[in-house]
Formats: sequence, structure tokens, C-alpha cells
Amino acid sequence: MSKKALLIGVMCLLLISAGCASKANADQSSSDAKATETTEKTVDYTSLSQSEKNELTFLFTRSSQDPVSVDLKIVNRTNKKISFINYDFQLLHTKSDKVRADKNGNTTIDSNSTKTVKNLFEDVDLSEFQTVGLFIYKNDDNELAYSETSKLTSRSSNLTNSSLKSSYKQAIKSAKAAKKAKKTATVEENNSSSDTNTNSTADTNSNDSASTDTNSVDNNSNDNSTSDSSTVGKVNADQAMNIIKNHDSNADKKYSVVIDQTGGSAQTYTDNDGQKVYWVHSSDKDGSSGDDWTVYQNGTVSHSKPNL
Repeated sequence: MSKKALLIGVMCLLLISAGCASKANADQSSSDAKATETTEKTVDYTSLSQSEKNELTFLFTRSSQDPVSVDLKIVNRTNKKISFINYDFQLLHTKSDKVRADKNGNTTIDSNSTKTVKNLFEDVDLSEFQTVGLFIYKNDDNELAYSETSKLTSRSSNLTNSSLKSSYKQAIKSAKAAKKAKKTATVEENNSSSDTNTNSTADTNSNDSASTDTNSVDNNSNDNSTSDSSTVGKVNADQAMNIIKNHDSNADKKYSVVIDQTGGSAQTYTDNDGQKVYWVHSSDKDGSSGDDWTVYQNGTVSHSKPNL
């Protein structure tokens, strides 16, 4: 074999090897591209357009016993693999009254496939289904189906049911009214409690004031060595003199009420504290010595002249 023929043969082998390698690389690139394309199509439900969301249907089926469990069947007619976070499924009555799903983990549905999630909700009070609610995913922008009261299944197609829509709105309105009434009752109860406390404080202050006034009178009557607190109501002049007679118990003395000469025939004086008092003077029958007493309107006695 000539050198020329050998050279041609080697070149042919090299060309064939290069062609095979190129085809293998192309096949690998195509495979990688397909894998990447498949991965990119796995998306969360909230990322879908509205038209794509319309390609999914949801069927919620609840048990008849109390407490209630709820299964969910999802049909995916899109060309994407769609994922859901189970905990983000909710049964909504108002924004403050919602029941979250109990199931942990995620649920993924392949394109053009169906999947059922068992016991998505568990131990739900039967009362949650006595009024129309709304099944949602994450928030109320993603409405899935109204929860129906008359049957155990709720399909996503019922979102266009005007009767259910009206019942749901009315249920929300009633819930808000009840919440407002409860809040008003709480405020009124707190105000009533506050008024009671205020009145109690006022009564306490009034009692303290009365006690202070009484103590003031008692202190005035105790300025000297001997005092008496015989309270007989609002006394007159004769009663004031008799109080001193009984208090002094001295038959050898005579007693008289001192007349306020500046006031004509007035039998009372006004002391430095502004109180009306009687000035009773006692003396020996021969007039050799005397003593003075002050009698307050309430019968309190001070063994001294009035503080005028």
C-alpha cells in the first residue's frame, strides 16, 4: 500500500471520529436543555396567570362527622408542573376568622395530571360549615371554591354561583356586625367599670373629708386639759348649759350662757373656725371664782373660752 493511500485512510478515520463526537455532544446538549425546560415549568400556583389558573379545578370533600376533615382533589390541565404549600390552603369567613390546613409539606401536580390530598384539613368544627365560607390559597386573591352548607362537596366551578357569592358576602357582613357589637359592649363595660371606680374614689374622698372635719372639731375641743364629746345633735342654749352642769357635776356652782354683747341678745358666738358655739360660764354661788366652757352645736364640749 502506498503512503498516499495510507494517509487518506487515516484522514477518513479522523473525520468519522470527529463526527461521532459532535453528535454525542449535540445529544447531550439536547438532553440538558430538556431537563432545564422541565425544571423551569415547576412553579407555585400563585405564579400562574389567570388564564392558566382557569385550567385547574379544585374539589373539596368534607366528612359528615364532627370534627370535620377535608380532602382536596386537584386537576391540572396546564403544561406546567405546579406546586402548592399545603399549610397555605385556608377556609376563610372573614380576614380575622380563618382556618388553616393542617397538613405539612408540599403537593406537586404534573402537567395534565390529577392528585388527591387526603386530610388536608383535620379536626375542623362543624360550625365552620354552617355558613358559606371561601377556600383560598395563601390569600383571597387566589379563590378556589366556596364552602357549601347544603352538601359535602365544594367545586371551584361554584365561584360563579351568584347565590353562594351573596351568602358569603352576607356572612362577612354579619360577622363584622357581631364583632363591632362585641367591641362596643366591651367599651361600654370598661366605661361603666371606670365610672364605678370614679364614684368609689369620690365616696372615699367624701368620707375622708367628713372625717377630717370631725377631727378638726375634736382637735378644737381638745385644746385644753379637759374635754367631752357628748353628741346630742344641734343643741340650744339651755341644752348647752345642762351639758356643762352634767359634765361638771358640781352642785355648789351656778351656770349661765354668756351673751354676745356685740350681737345684741345672740346666745352664740362665731369662733375663729367659723363655727357657732355657746360660751357657758360657771362660778361659785358666792361669785368668788369662775370657770369657762365652750359647747359646739353638735354637743362637743371644750373646757375653755371660745377661740374668738
